[in-house]
Amino acid sequence: MRVSRDFSPGKCEAAEKQPVFRVALNMKYKINWSKDAGEEFIEIISWYKHNVGKNAAQKIYSKINSQIEKLKDMPGIGKAVQILKDIGVNNYRQIVQDNWIIYYRVEGRNIYIVSVIDGRRNLEEILYKKIIDGKMK
Repeated sequence: MRVSRDFSPGKCEAAEKQPVFRVALNMKYKINWSKDAGEEFIEIISWYKHNVGKNAAQKIYSKINSQIEKLKDMPGIGKAVQILKDIGVNNYRQIVQDNWIIYYRVEGRNIYIVSVIDGRRNLEEILYKKIIDGKMK
């Protein structure tokens, strides 16, 4: 969302000094998927399709994708990733959808989805490995 700051003319001197904020509501962020995140997402959906059924896989796909689409308008909805903050990596956020955690970072008008992980896995190990492999900075 882009905010511009203008000073609106008013009837009195005090009103002239009050800023008026105009918000450009059509400024959406662009979603960019890392190779890892795309593969992880496909793996999750495929596993559910083959082990639980097509309907379950479609529901999970829709739920996760819906959360990611929300980021286009509200990139700040995720919370900071404490596991990463503890080691000085501060630029990642996460959103949770049922058992899955979506990790992302925001740079300018771009959102980079870096991982989609089942939250029941060893998240610390997975995230540290991504940092060591240079997939997260």
